[in-house]
Formats: sequence, structure tokens, C-alpha cells
Amino acid sequence: MRELWELTQKFCRNEDVEAVFLAVNIVCWTAGTLLAGLAFCLITGTAVSLCLTKLMCAAIYMGLIVGLAGGIVYLFRRRAQ
Repeated sequence: MRELWELTQKFCRNEDVEAVFLAVNIVCWTAGTLLAGLAFCLITGTAVSLCLTKLMCAAIYMGLIVGLAGGIVYLFRRRAQ
């Protein structure tokens, strides 16, 4: 997350950095989970059309739980230093 934070600081104004960091973190976790699930379906030979709804649900939950909550915890710990 540190690399994402540093990258966000390079491209955003100071007042927008935290919001952009959280949004990008959510999108990255969601997309990563979805791509990992699709790769798993292709490797195991499962039809993607059968498990697409479950993959989307899992990806959204990972984005919210790990992306948002993890990003908030990271920002709290960063401010405490």
C-alpha cells in the first residue's frame, strides 16, 4: 500500500490524496480479485458464465472489506507516526 500511497501523492493535490488513495485501493482490490477468480475458472475448466455472479460478489466484498477498511487502517497508522 505504501507504493500506491506514494504514487497517489505524486499525481494528486494534498487535499485530495486520501480520497483518491481509497478509491484506487478499492478498485485495485476489486479488479484483482475478479481477475484471480476468472483465472481460477479458466484453469479449472469451469464455465465462467456459471460463476460470474459469485465472482462479482466476491470481488465487490474484497474491494469493500480489504480495499476500504484496509486503506482506512493504513491511513490511520500513517497519521499516527
